[in-house]
Amino acid sequence: MLSRKIAYNTIISAGARIIGLALSLITVGLIARYLGQVQFGYYATILAFLYFFNVLADLGLYSVCLRDISRIGADEKKIVSNAFSLRFFAGLFFLGLAPVVVYFFPYPEQVKIGVLIGAIGFWALSNQQVLVGVFQKHLKMDRIIAGELLGRLTQLGLVVFFIWRDFGFLPIVAAFVGGALINFILVFLFTREFIPVSFQFDFIFWKKILKESLPLALAIVFTVIYFKLDTIMLSLMKSPVDVGIYNLSYKLLESLLFFPAMFVGLIMPLMSRYAIFKKDKFKKITQKTLDILLIFIFPMMAGIFFLSSKIVVLIGGDDFILSGGVLNVLIIAAGVIFLGVLFSNIIISLKKQKALTVIYGFGAIFNLAANFIFIPKYSYYGAAWTTVLTELIVTAMMIFIVYKSLNYLHSFKIIFKCAAAVLIMILPLYFLNNWHLFILAPLSALIYFVCLWLFKGVSLEEIMFLIKKDA
Repeated sequence: MLSRKIAYNTIISAGARIIGLALSLITVGLIARYLGQVQFGYYATILAFLYFFNVLADLGLYSVCLRDISRIGADEKKIVSNAFSLRFFAGLFFLGLAPVVVYFFPYPEQVKIGVLIGAIGFWALSNQQVLVGVFQKHLKMDRIIAGELLGRLTQLGLVVFFIWRDFGFLPIVAAFVGGALINFILVFLFTREFIPVSFQFDFIFWKKILKESLPLALAIVFTVIYFKLDTIMLSLMKSPVDVGIYNLSYKLLESLLFFPAMFVGLIMPLMSRYAIFKKDKFKKITQKTLDILLIFIFPMMAGIFFLSSKIVVLIGGDDFILSGGVLNVLIIAAGVIFLGVLFSNIIISLKKQKALTVIYGFGAIFNLAANFIFIPKYSYYGAAWTTVLTELIVTAMMIFIVYKSLNYLHSFKIIFKCAAAVLIMILPLYFLNNWHLFILAPLSALIYFVCLWLFKGVSLEEIMFLIKKDA
């Protein structure tokens, strides 16, 4: 049954993501402690630099591919094979440029060599990402999860070995590449269980899919400009220590963002199916999805705000205690991004990708200007608050576009019940702050959800609405 499949995929994805998040944080913690503030700043600079070239290779193919294969009667082999071929060679071209371009930047030699090594890992992840839609469409996310977890375990194992042997900075970058390659190879093999994906060069189809995907690709480029530009600007305007302090918190932010992407990604086939011809069902699905996201945003923001210092010290050690203050700011951005993931996918479902281009373009311009003003004076705090303001502006514009397209304003009334539950949840966080993180976190979460249930903030029936076959 469809309902059981969606429930299974949601549960297994959430559980595995928690494991993946733990592995990621352990890996980041080991790297931060081993490299220290300066070299961890260099490591973060390499990843941020490569991210720009990776997004140029994206071409907006993932979202359009997922939308199109979700249509009734879609030729999955043709769509996926051509999208994969496009991404494969675009990745070779754009990520091949990165090691050339970086030599025009005033970075140390180890950063430039690190970009050359790391480009291989980003190319592998780029190829893997375009295939994810196949598993979301067929509700077989356990395959994707297996690839991701084995990739993360590979990276962690290599990091532990390289630290034990004291191999230094560049092998740590190579560990990222090893994990990414394992992830891609496994996902590619798993994809062939459903679709005999291969290289296809239907240039007429390429032109058609690019015509639809390029507005979204441009929007993604703008997104990455304001999502990663702060790290590049910090690396050019401030010291690598500032970059390291900022990016430990930013890595935590990025780790959290898979949750809304995973959840909304599982709902995306339903949204695509009903967006055009069954608007009433579409509105109900998106409203319930919004309610569930809000239910998780509030305790996440409050919990991390009170536990931020404990979290960053646990991960990076005492050298990174200043990252706690940055995390308190960035967690606001995380909450807003949760909402942005939903509303951007609603816009894609409605085939309004061009609106996203305008929104993200404005966000990129604002972010660039604000970072130029605030980073020289306020360093990583300037970058963090600029991120918050940018996300608020972008998400507000998305909500407005959705309202104009549907003539329907999504309700945020569940916020009041969530806020009431959070006010009770923070009591142990404030008065028992000397308790260990691993006691306070689950205790406060339990208090929140019990209070929310007592306040009738959510019911099992509402959650099950999303996974009914006739939703």
